[in-house]
Amino acid sequence: AIVQFHPSYTYEDFIQGLRPDLELKELRYQLRKGPFLQICEAAEKDPDRFFVLVIDEINRGDPARIFGELLFALEYRDSAVDLPMGGQLRVPSNLIIIGTMNSVDRSVALVDYALRRRFAFIRVKPDSDAIRNTTLVDPESAARAATVLGSFNEWLVERLGEEHALGHSLFLNPAVTTLDDKAFERIWKHDVLPLLEEYFFGQREVLDAARKAWNDSVRKANDEDAGDESSVSAPGVA
Repeated sequence: AIVQFHPSYTYEDFIQGLRPDLELKELRYQLRKGPFLQICEAAEKDPDRFFVLVIDEINRGDPARIFGELLFALEYRDSAVDLPMGGQLRVPSNLIIIGTMNSVDRSVALVDYALRRRFAFIRVKPDSDAIRNTTLVDPESAARAATVLGSFNEWLVERLGEEHALGHSLFLNPAVTTLDDKAFERIWKHDVLPLLEEYFFGQREVLDAARKAWNDSVRKANDEDAGDESSVSAPGVA
């Protein structure tokens, strides 16, 4: 199952809360289970299978408020916790919870330390091999895009650190099957430049340098592609 946190997401949405019954003319509220309570119950009924809950953008909401009693239940698996509106919450050991976040967001600093202690943190770096192995674009385009990503990220990381490196998803658009100079120009104009304008707000000289670094990366990718083609020997004549 997948859920996404956002600023208006609440404990009542995630675990348990009162919701109006829209099938009746008169106003009446029902106690409804949120996605977390539902998957906990499903996992408890089927202990021989693993269940996975992915919380996308876990740092976009207020995790301490959204999780509530879950902070205790996460640490003490299979132990029942009373819920304020009735019933109990038990997090079974066969339930795996994965939270994703963009570490460059300032809101990462707001992640509660109590929540940090209950999760292992794994950094997922930009992966050029994810582009080289993709089936979304042709092999030549994939090789060029991998070179552009690696080369430009070297320039960017040197100035801002690993947290600000570009991700490989920029080059994995299902609508684009060939990555040529025009495609790289669109990616620069619509994806990379707006991001860099936030990173280097008001620093025109740095943005100009970034533009040059991007062009150099594309040129390097084209040169490598041309080199690979010229290295293929023509059949000899005996």
